[in-house]
Amino acid sequence: WGPIGDSAPILVGLAGLNASQANVSDYSDWTVTMDWNDGSHNLKATSGIGMPFIYFEKDNDDVVQIKINSGTVTVSNEIIIIENATSGADFICYAPAGSTWTQSGNTYTSTLNGKNYWSLAMLPLTTSNVSAVAQEYKKYAYVFPSSATVAWNYNASNANVTTTFTVTTDVKEGTDTNMLLGLLPHQWGNLQSGSPA
Repeated sequence: WGPIGDSAPILVGLAGLNASQANVSDYSDWTVTMDWNDGSHNLKATSGIGMPFIYFEKDNDDVVQIKINSGTVTVSNEIIIIENATSGADFICYAPAGSTWTQSGNTYTSTLNGKNYWSLAMLPLTTSNVSAVAQEYKKYAYVFPSSATVAWNYNASNANVTTTFTVTTDVKEGTDTNMLLGLLPHQWGNLQSGSPA
């Protein structure tokens, strides 16, 4: 998984993975899971509209390999911070607690402390204190979406459309259960009272 536009500042994969294509292995109303499998290695990446994270999973014996081609890299325990990877964008890679990263040139590898999940977040372009936001986002890094559904209700008498977004989550570790989601301006500007903010 890697290229953003015409550049490839961060390439996420598995050591030894040699898959010629990605397949869709799962999807919901606004998420999709892509799967790279060469028979020996299996990488899954789930992304969703409005989700600043990409959620990754691997087979238990696979080794994560992240190649960072641009930006300033800082490793802090299980977290990799990549500042100014491309056009001012900052990214944070969250491995499971207790994980360590081994660096060889611009490639970072990890066995994820025996776990099989990790995530990568793109921070808002207005972020000024990347380290602080990286710690703030950590509470969302291990809350994976297992299903995302949307339902509509139209009230013809007042011409109101009510949209309900529901995410079923899979908490990989920790006690935090909230998922970080973004909304489009017309949605954010018309939230019903009681909606999560």
